[in-house]
Amino acid sequence: MEFEGRIQRVLPVRSGTSQRGEWKALPFVFEYFESQDQRWSDKVLLETFDTNIMAQIGKYLKKGADGKAVVENGECVLIAELKCKCGFSHSVRTFDRQDGTKATINDVRLYKFDVIAQGAPVQPQAQQPAFQPQPQMPFTPPQQGGGETDDLPF
Repeated sequence: MEFEGRIQRVLPVRSGTSQRGEWKALPFVFEYFESQDQRWSDKVLLETFDTNIMAQIGKYLKKGADGKAVVENGECVLIAELKCKCGFSHSVRTFDRQDGTKATINDVRLYKFDVIAQGAPVQPQAQQPAFQPQPQMPFTPPQQGGGETDDLPF
């Protein structure tokens, strides 16, 4: 599946060592609409091990004096909206835990990532209201005695 959307959140890099050596993964939340008439967006947690994709996403993250991404409240700070196209597959994977029991998990894999366009700068969360009130039309009372009759009971 491939969808156009935006990166809503970027989480800190995960890293470790496996039998194949050192690894790093960058998890992020991708938000998209599956169809034009969909009222609410879908979101999926994806991650990439591809350092080229990490570098593309890194251009949209606030950096500290050490050159590393600034993390606030458990996620990296986005400095601009990142519109992109993501292709991902989903399956189920079963594996053996260290204690010998089996576990079954969803396995969502990113296979395509393309930046579409740089968006507007991101406003800090504290300044964004959770609810945007809609402008209200002023109330105008109905005109009385205009000579017209209607068949309403009141």
